[in-house]
Amino acid sequence: MKKSVLSLAMLLVAMFSFAQITDMGGPIGWKDKLAPNKDTPVHAMPDFDLAAIQAEDVINDAAKDAPWRFGYSHETDIKFEDGIWMDLPGGNRLWRAEITSEGAMTMNLLLEDVYFPEGAHFYMYDIDQTNRVGAYTSRNHRPDGLLGTELVHGDHIVVEYFEPAAVSGQGRFTIETVVHGYRSLDRVQEDLLKGLNDSGDCNIDVECPLGVGWENEIRSVAMIVINGSGICTGALINNTCEDGRPLFLTANHCLGGSTGNWAFRFNWKSPATSASCATTAPSANPGPPYDETANGATVLVSGGQADHALLEMTGMTVNDAQSWSLYYAGWNHDDTESSANVANAMGIHHPSGDVMKICREGDAPYHDNTGGAAVWWIDQWEEGVTEPGSSGSPLFDQNHRIIGQLYGGGAACSGTQNNGSFDYYGRLGVSWDLGIGDHLAPNNCGTAPMVLDGWDPNGPTPADDASIQSISAPNGLICGESFDPVIVLRNAGSNNLTSVTISYDVDGSGTQTLNWTGNLPQNGTETIYLPSTTASAGVHTYNASTSNPNGTTDSNPANDAASSSFTLDPTGIETNINITTDCYGYEISWELRDLSTNLIAEGGNLGVPPGGGQNANQGDPGAYGNEVTIVETLCLAAQCYDFTIFDDWGDGLEGSSAFGCSVDGTYNITNGSQTVLGSMQNVNFGNSETIEICVVDDNSIDEINLLNLSVYPNPSNGTFTISLDNTANVTYEVTLTDLAGRVVYKSSLSEGMHIVNSENLADGSYLLNLNGNEISVSKKIVIRD
Repeated sequence: MKKSVLSLAMLLVAMFSFAQITDMGGPIGWKDKLAPNKDTPVHAMPDFDLAAIQAEDVINDAAKDAPWRFGYSHETDIKFEDGIWMDLPGGNRLWRAEITSEGAMTMNLLLEDVYFPEGAHFYMYDIDQTNRVGAYTSRNHRPDGLLGTELVHGDHIVVEYFEPAAVSGQGRFTIETVVHGYRSLDRVQEDLLKGLNDSGDCNIDVECPLGVGWENEIRSVAMIVINGSGICTGALINNTCEDGRPLFLTANHCLGGSTGNWAFRFNWKSPATSASCATTAPSANPGPPYDETANGATVLVSGGQADHALLEMTGMTVNDAQSWSLYYAGWNHDDTESSANVANAMGIHHPSGDVMKICREGDAPYHDNTGGAAVWWIDQWEEGVTEPGSSGSPLFDQNHRIIGQLYGGGAACSGTQNNGSFDYYGRLGVSWDLGIGDHLAPNNCGTAPMVLDGWDPNGPTPADDASIQSISAPNGLICGESFDPVIVLRNAGSNNLTSVTISYDVDGSGTQTLNWTGNLPQNGTETIYLPSTTASAGVHTYNASTSNPNGTTDSNPANDAASSSFTLDPTGIETNINITTDCYGYEISWELRDLSTNLIAEGGNLGVPPGGGQNANQGDPGAYGNEVTIVETLCLAAQCYDFTIFDDWGDGLEGSSAFGCSVDGTYNITNGSQTVLGSMQNVNFGNSETIEICVVDDNSIDEINLLNLSVYPNPSNGTFTISLDNTANVTYEVTLTDLAGRVVYKSSLSEGMHIVNSENLADGSYLLNLNGNEISVSKKIVIRD
């Protein structure tokens, strides 16, 4: 990965970390008892061609199809051995290093392999001790070990890490990137204000009269710092479970690199008393705290078909949303192009990293296609505009529901007036069926509505309100004759929930009840496992509902019930095709055939013929998103298959070999117990790669282990040995079948080793079947000269 220019996405990573900053009493280095250490190593960042970078910004800023860039990223590898340790009383110790980058307005860091043990903390501050960020603690841990910091003003900073004696030697981190901020995100630098007043004079603060009535939606919007160096915008978005899941909608073109170090800053807006309403008057410093920021995210769905990206923030809880007074925005995925559906529109965004702004389109936006994406087109804003940095920001309809996210456009300021140019937004109605709908309206929370209003976690709360938050199982495709239902019970009331009646059924018949008791606080949840259930083959609906919370009438019956659709296949064995795409997921397709070449299943971009024609586009029907994991579940018969994966470009899943991509893809095929049946052989497999898999059920695998069954050599030339343990002293029937099901060898055996001679058989794959004592197992055998 080439890390040369810091994007807004990177800055968002830093902000995400800031949301979880803990007050540890300030840096040790700021305390009077610790004298400066002249031996502290100083790491000086090299010069770079700022003029060339600024020339690129002039071109890129004219469009809005990339994060707004504010910093240059220096690759580093600063570890403990590159600083100095100082011993403190009580066995505690302090590590310090200094970093300089001449002329930097701000500096921030990206860390990897981060582990701060309990009680340890990490601070950064300028050499003159005028501003600081931190402390970062064990609260900031992520599974991928990434951390992006907030910005420190100045071009010479001190990094310090404190470790208590009780956890001495347990901490670790590597400073892998130092970001030189060359463009002002902090016009009022003393207070580290991000980009204050950097946007054009025709922009309108959300606290201006235009924002009246939109206070809820304003609380859903956040500025994103991307990979430490770029800026985009997006919105916290509601789902039909209304469970506070931290889903965040932004633009696909804001992605690039890991989202694990993105930062999401909420409520970054000018005070109402100092708002700038399309005037030359400056917006004001909103003042502290600046810590309503979440840190890190995972991409759930992305793609170019509607320039869409849905993320799940990994560092924010419902309690954070309540504490920060956030709002989960509603949505409308009705893609009808009519003024009855969308009569006018409102945009809320962070232009050029500035405080939050608002713009109004008085006419109905209309459908168009540009850059391979389906978009809502805005001919001209009546009030306000968007700018670079606004990318990914939500477009709301007249009913205050999100209908898309900003892709690009030419709208900009001309003094205190807008330039009369256009903007365009990726359409939620298109991205809905590309995977976003699966998260905003999950199957386990009932039938998906066309529209959903927003949700305020601080809204009025009824006293006694029990709800089925979701049905975790059954849903989707189930292989087998039975299933184990799992539901999530939530206390949506203000009183602790101590008892409730839960009713459940399949297809509305055979209703059963469970009398639950416990002690759930407000917003508390409990996963409940209901009795195993059988059903016939086909499509069914599983229903669950609550009644009599705390022995009284439910205060809010609207959320009592949930349903989940599922399909039962009693004959097949669960088989999962797991594909993680590189930066070009739209190039991938696949097929599964039995060994008689019959097509069993296929997926991905099927509109492009196999063969590496380099004709695939992000907007193709069925195309996968970029840098996402797709799981396709099938119910298959117990036999062998050929799985073929195709890449239209001809470089397999080796995304890192292409310009501007640092991510390689991968794939494997597993059964229901996650046993790997087959996996990628070469990351750069060219136009295609075929692997052979043999599907066996989980019981067969267990029984193979029980019998300690082994076959060797395998592959063989036709002569091989079967070895097994047989403590039950049972004689087993052994058959060898070809893939058409014909028996080509038959014998019997008991304990020990048995040699099979089948040299007369043609080269190929066969199934060795062992039956007896209520045990039936199969194992793939390959014969070749």
